[in-house]
Amino acid sequence: MTTMIYLVIFQVAVFAILVMGMKQLLLRDTQKAATKLRDAEADLGRKEETIRKRIEDNEAEFRRKSAEAQETLTRTKETMEKEISRSRDTLLEDARKERDRILDEAVRNKEKLRQELIREAQVQTLENTAKVCEMVFSVEVGRTLDHTFLDELLLALDEMDASSITVSAPFIEVVSSHPLEAAHQQRLKDIVSRKFATRLEIKETVSPELIAGIKIKLGSLEIDGSLRNRFNEAIEQLKSEHL
Repeated sequence: MTTMIYLVIFQVAVFAILVMGMKQLLLRDTQKAATKLRDAEADLGRKEETIRKRIEDNEAEFRRKSAEAQETLTRTKETMEKEISRSRDTLLEDARKERDRILDEAVRNKEKLRQELIREAQVQTLENTAKVCEMVFSVEVGRTLDHTFLDELLLALDEMDASSITVSAPFIEVVSSHPLEAAHQQRLKDIVSRKFATRLEIKETVSPELIAGIKIKLGSLEIDGSLRNRFNEAIEQLKSEHL
């Protein structure tokens, strides 16, 4: 009986020890599992925080680049608008300058044309005057006028300083409005002989277009003492006065 009691007590004790051992083992495994679970949760939390931080950084970078792109777009737009405005102003200014140039040129051309018409009218008037003289002068008046111009030219030739002039010519070339009379021919020969120390004959050509007077050519020396030349000089003077 006593042995049975001891055996039961022993079995109970062993069972209790086994239960306590198993409990300790289970508790230790549970603690390890809990620790691993906490570590896993902590690691997961860290990863989530890393991912969240990366997402926030990416969003911030996206916002920054979007803002930069918008600012660049705004600056580009403003620059283009300024360039367009400057180009428009430049084109308008060029157009105004071209308009002013065309207007100024038109005014100058108008004035130039007016002056040319005035000169042409004056020239035509003088030409007509010369023709009228040819038409209305009687033979006697024409001869008298011719003698007046002829005497005037011979006087000028006689009074001319010929010290620096060298004459090299085979004859005296004369273009006259009326045939030279013998007295005038002799007078011309005498003046040339005295002024240029050379005795030359006269080669005469009659040209009524001179109206009155003569033209003399003695080598390189040329003298035009005709009424036609006086008209031409008057025309040139009027031209110069209206330039």
